[in-house]
Amino acid sequence: MQNFSNDLWQKTSFSTCSYIKSLRYYRASIARRAIQSWANVLELPFAEKIFLDDSSPDFNAMKVLQSSNEINHFDSVRYNSRSHPPHTNFGTVISLNLCKSDYIFHLDDDIQIVGSHQDCLNILEHGLTILHEDKNIMGINLMHIDMSAGGKWGPGKDYFGSDVFSHPTQYFGNSACLIRKELLEVISLEQIFNWGKKQPAGWEELVSNTDKTSSFLVAKVGTPFIVDNDTWLFKSTSRVSTWESYKYFLLKKLGLSTEASKLYKKIKEREYNSQL
Repeated sequence: MQNFSNDLWQKTSFSTCSYIKSLRYYRASIARRAIQSWANVLELPFAEKIFLDDSSPDFNAMKVLQSSNEINHFDSVRYNSRSHPPHTNFGTVISLNLCKSDYIFHLDDDIQIVGSHQDCLNILEHGLTILHEDKNIMGINLMHIDMSAGGKWGPGKDYFGSDVFSHPTQYFGNSACLIRKELLEVISLEQIFNWGKKQPAGWEELVSNTDKTSSFLVAKVGTPFIVDNDTWLFKSTSRVSTWESYKYFLLKKLGLSTEASKLYKKIKEREYNSQL
């Protein structure tokens, strides 16, 4: 591969979006903790850095960003006033569409960064170089995959150009990802709005069905981008009550891990049954 060019940074946008229903919910703490870990990435020379509050009541996502002390790293902090059903597709794809660059680095608001500045620089430059040199690759999942959370994002067939990435088994994940902006043309924002509540799948599944997985990559080694297992339960669209959220947060803070685990299992079983 050729040496990395600084011109590629100027062709790359950073985007994130957040929805915080209540500052009292445990998820607000998850998002704040994650955003506070982003300094090593936000200091990189992106062409633009965009934060979208996806219609949070009382601008709660903006308040979390403000309290994280990372707000000054963003060139644009926006609020989405376009109403939509409670589905994460909308905020994610709206934030991606705000970007003007050829390439987009996107982080969900619950992704934590555990590596050094150099770790982040290395994997992002490696991914951007692949996008620059291999026009067949449309998106790269940079998140460290915990296979206990499910194997759909897991690594499959090796990618010939890298020992860091492989093609995914079913679809690429966009929680921490690099994409070509043209990927937004595959399933447009307007198409998602037209589907409304009847969306057939998540955006990352829709753009990378099983016939197209060769166009995507996923990290097959550890990366700086991780997610707390709590986030699989305390999602922005979850049905966890304020009291349950507060109780779980309190149990964790007090170090009562057994009691917290019992509550987690109870909520997770209810969430699972509600989807059947």
